[in-house]
Amino acid sequence: MGLSNEMIEMLFVAPQEQGKGLGSRLIDFAIKEKGIYKIDVNEQNTIASRFYQHKGFKIVSRDAFDAAGKPYPVLHLEMK
Repeated sequence: MGLSNEMIEMLFVAPQEQGKGLGSRLIDFAIKEKGIYKIDVNEQNTIASRFYQHKGFKIVSRDAFDAAGKPYPVLHLEMK
């Protein structure tokens, strides 16, 4: 997991470790210990998008292109 002052910038859990609560613990750390309530996710990464929404994040906006200008839609999520 990588954090900035305002966002969870990245969160990766090895496929063989997914479903064991590691991602949830990392999200909980970011929220409770760092006060971070925002994350962006590639719209095509439906597993990650569903995970974040299950954790309580809501889609607040969408960009049709990623930060590099490539046509990979990005969902902006926040926990209110």
